[in-house]
Amino acid sequence: MEKNRDEYFKGIIPVLVFSVFAMTVGTLGNCLVLYIYKFKYKQSNHRYFIMCLAVCDITSSLIGVPFLIADMTLTYFYDAAVCKISRFLNHCFGFCSAFIIMIIAIERYLKLCKANGKQISYNVARRLCYFSFIYGIFVSLPSAFLYGKNTVQTEIHNITVFKCHYQDNYKDTFFPIMYHSFLVLWFIVGMITVCACYTQIVCTIRAQNAAQNILCQCNRTNNYLVSSDDVSSRSSELTRIRTVISNRKSKSVFKAYRLAKMLFIVAAVFLCSYIPYFCVSLVSITKTNFLRSLNQVETAVIEVCRKSFLINYFANPIVYGFLNGVFRAECHNLFYTIIRRR
Repeated sequence: MEKNRDEYFKGIIPVLVFSVFAMTVGTLGNCLVLYIYKFKYKQSNHRYFIMCLAVCDITSSLIGVPFLIADMTLTYFYDAAVCKISRFLNHCFGFCSAFIIMIIAIERYLKLCKANGKQISYNVARRLCYFSFIYGIFVSLPSAFLYGKNTVQTEIHNITVFKCHYQDNYKDTFFPIMYHSFLVLWFIVGMITVCACYTQIVCTIRAQNAAQNILCQCNRTNNYLVSSDDVSSRSSELTRIRTVISNRKSKSVFKAYRLAKMLFIVAAVFLCSYIPYFCVSLVSITKTNFLRSLNQVETAVIEVCRKSFLINYFANPIVYGFLNGVFRAECHNLFYTIIRRR
């Protein structure tokens, strides 16, 4: 039995390393995000949304990931409570983050494409974040009932282990496939919403840039006419003022574009990280003997794919660091201050 346990733990070492990395980087990175956006940024919708995403990722890293690690390491000593709590928390904060990412896309769309229309106020943004937590709890409740002891016959000396998956009494029912279909449907709806909003944003920004280029050409033509016809200096000053205003607008559009680009990449990483998880889950539901046919290396790869959603827990701080110059500068100042005090 001890030898079997050693073989099992050798197979899950990559998953454990990945989980510990996600937990460590996710906790430290999102604490940094929370501090900087809380104390170094002015009040705005996207600031509050990013802070809520950081709270979800910190909670998942500190609570959800340790439960996952316990579930993997206690395979031979199965605990139903650990299984149910870990799955519930992962689904809950996953739904919460997905809802916030959809709201971010809609808010950016209204801000850039419908600037003269009704916007999402700061108070409404706060209420939507609160609602996302309630919604995440509500839609994740089925996971607390469906997940539990799942008996698996392994190829390691034909021993039987208990996995944290859909319970044995639900294996031959439609409940697992119904719940998984709901997860996939929600994923598709979120992907379509995010892609549609950011596609419209890109089209709007391109149209604004084209209009800006035409305006610049007109200003250059006016300046030429002024100098050639010796019109009054007042007309020249008006032309200069229009040029300054135009340049300010172009800078504002550029900043909005950079922010939308960063938030789109955050959404894209979130959506892409769930694709391996959904694929493996769907195959394991439809093919009950799928895991039994895998060797040790293949099992390790499948387990890593099952934990692909952990990428969300540490990806956002990395994205902010690469695409947000202000965030990067604040991180540098914070680290410099800490080192100088020591």
